[in-house]
Amino acid sequence: MLVMTSLKFATAVHIMLLLAHENADSPKRAASSSHLAASIGANAVVIRRVLAALADAKLIATKTGASGGAWLAKKPAKICMSEVYAAVEEPAGPGFRPKGNSACPVGRAAPGVICGVITAMRQASVTALSKLTLAGLLKKLEAAAR
Repeated sequence: MLVMTSLKFATAVHIMLLLAHENADSPKRAASSSHLAASIGANAVVIRRVLAALADAKLIATKTGASGGAWLAKKPAKICMSEVYAAVEEPAGPGFRPKGNSACPVGRAAPGVICGVITAMRQASVTALSKLTLAGLLKKLEAAAR
C-alpha cells in the first residue's frame, strides 16, 4: 500500500491522466486550469500550483492567458509516476526530525526510528512508482471507463 503525504500526488496524476486522455500534447491542444479543476473537483488555484510543479519538472508545458493551458511535454510512455511524485511531494529535509522527549527513553529514541521508517517508505514508494508509466495508467483508466 502506497502512503501519500498529501493530495498533491493524486491531483498531479489526475492532471497527467486527463492531459494524456485528451491528447493534450501541444499548445493547440492545451487544457485550461479551469477544465482540469472541473474534472478533479478542485479549485483552479490548487490546480495551477500543481501545474507549476509539474512544469518545473519538465513533465508538462504551460502557456498563460486566455488561450493558454497545459499539455504534456513528453510522451505518456516516457513519464514514470516516480517523476510525478518527485515533482509534487516535498521530502523531509536533512533537518527534519519528529519531536521527542529527551528525558524519556522512548521519546529520545523514537524520532530516529521514525525517520528511518519515513525514509524506507519513500524509497519503497519511489521504487514502486518507477515501474508505472502514464501510458500504463491511461490504459487502466480507459478500461475502467468502459
